[in-house]
Amino acid sequence: MRKVAPITTFKLFSAEAITASGSATSEAIDLRLHAPNGIFSIQYAVTGDGTVKFEYNLGSTETGDFVEPSTASDIASSIVKTSGPGSDGKDIVSFTPELAPFMKIVVTETGTAQAIAVSLWLNIQ
Repeated sequence: MRKVAPITTFKLFSAEAITASGSATSEAIDLRLHAPNGIFSIQYAVTGDGTVKFEYNLGSTETGDFVEPSTASDIASSIVKTSGPGSDGKDIVSFTPELAPFMKIVVTETGTAQAIAVSLWLNIQ
């Protein structure tokens, strides 16, 4: 019999409006409880005329300082409403964060002229 490894999904944003050059940061996610295999992905859906990037910040405590590690890369960047395999602003992207007990996802509008709306889910195994 094949053992199934559970996947935990967190809905971080639901049509979150992000102004030109603005950003939104998720609540802290406790990875100690949800990441036994260290496998991560985000699923996003964007609408509007802006451009967005997704990145993660890590922290050693839930309420302390969160930082983007110096070895981190953006999860995804230059995302617009026609990004993704269906050219519909939707995709799933995997990433491998450094070891830490807590994570926040940061969404930043990088086009500087237009707003964008973002729905975002974090999948962890």
